[in-house]
Amino acid sequence: MSPRTDVPPTPRSTKTAPEDKVPFAAKAAYGFGGVNDIFGHWLYPNLSGPVFTMYLGLAPNLVGTVLMVARMFDAFTDPLFGWLSDNTRSRWGRRRPYILFGSIAAGIALPCLFLASRHWDASAPWMHNRLFWFMLVSLFLYAPIISLYNMPYGSLGSELTPSYHERTSVMAFKAVIQKISGVYMAFAWWFATRPMFNDPATGKPDVLRGVQWAAALAGLLMIVAGFANFFCVKERYYAKAAQQPKTRFWATLGQTFRSRPFIVLLAIGVVYVVPTTMLGGLSQFVGTYYAFHGDQAIMSYYYAWGSVGYLVCGIMGVLTAGWIARHHGKIKALLFTLATGIFSFGSSWWMYRPGNGWLIVANTALTGFSSTGLWVVLPSMCVDVVDDDEIKSGQRREGAFTSWYSWVAKFGMALSLGLANYLLEAVGYRQSLGGAQTPETIWWIRFLFASIPVAALLVALVLLAFYPLSQARMHAIRLELETRRGKV
Repeated sequence: MSPRTDVPPTPRSTKTAPEDKVPFAAKAAYGFGGVNDIFGHWLYPNLSGPVFTMYLGLAPNLVGTVLMVARMFDAFTDPLFGWLSDNTRSRWGRRRPYILFGSIAAGIALPCLFLASRHWDASAPWMHNRLFWFMLVSLFLYAPIISLYNMPYGSLGSELTPSYHERTSVMAFKAVIQKISGVYMAFAWWFATRPMFNDPATGKPDVLRGVQWAAALAGLLMIVAGFANFFCVKERYYAKAAQQPKTRFWATLGQTFRSRPFIVLLAIGVVYVVPTTMLGGLSQFVGTYYAFHGDQAIMSYYYAWGSVGYLVCGIMGVLTAGWIARHHGKIKALLFTLATGIFSFGSSWWMYRPGNGWLIVANTALTGFSSTGLWVVLPSMCVDVVDDDEIKSGQRREGAFTSWYSWVAKFGMALSLGLANYLLEAVGYRQSLGGAQTPETIWWIRFLFASIPVAALLVALVLLAFYPLSQARMHAIRLELETRRGKV
């Protein structure tokens, strides 16, 4: 007798029912949309050190203040657009109109963030510093634009399939494409130092002009990704969502934070994101000033190749985390990625060596293995939380969980971006010294770079013990939901 096909696979099964599979084109299109998240949120912070501190000469504490304050504001715009997309009813669905218009606006606005002038006095007091105010105002204007895209986009990924395993597959597609876009982001610094952008008067690289071109190309990809999602990805739960009552904005806050599984995942995400965000800001300084004595051009070369290693090992991390999740559950997959992260981040103390750029490349590749695996498993687990919430509330509230998760994570990132630059000041970093930073300053930067993420990931391992949604529990939740409201 053939097995029944009208019920989900058992908890031990690794197969996905045909009706639960997301078509390849839809997976690819949705994954492609992840470039907007990478470019829209990370290109600017990734280049702020080389452009605004190293090239234009703005003090690190001012750059840190801008990144921190702007990201805090960005965090407040996310819940608004998550709530709006949950409550939108249109012929194109809840998410897709925002995705289309948000991608166009964000792609056009991205290169405008770098339209500063290298003739502005970066040493002026902050109240009269044109460069400081340009950074702050432009980021404040950009924050709602990228949220307009990213919150509906993230919510869309939560409603593509009801399958426990297929959700991990969808996030794996997204993670791989985001790692590929991360390679472009890393090469942007190298690209900006190419001879074609040299200042005709001095013959030196005009990093600002090079970055403007790099951001314009990234913006074009963002627009294309938005069109791909609008035309190729469908909203599976829209028919059910269109019948549910609309919710008030502040009511979603209390409903969302009553979910224990959500709180646990939120805490794990924050203790991971905060130190690794700080880590990204410090890596350029460790490599530039410790390994290559202030030579930005050489460090940018190895930094770019590090992104290639990050991509290759990141894909291996996706495959490994996906295999563990499929055969042993998502909790064990997340446990594995956190443990490998402790090793990879801690090993930076030995692998960032003077004059040996290829060891830096190898360390970056190791971190790619662990971090990419985490960003496959953790988002897939967050989708499971939406099902758990539907059992209790009777509503599909993907936008609420996506946006409030983003709000807390970005608030933590804002603190870490600011703290990283203040820590540079605290340990004695001075822009005026260039490659002649003191040995004490360099030692402290290296120590912070290696120790902070290791300590945070140890905390994440402890938090994971409190997560209750196992594979067996999710199987039971799906059966109960489909008994109540039928299949979707």
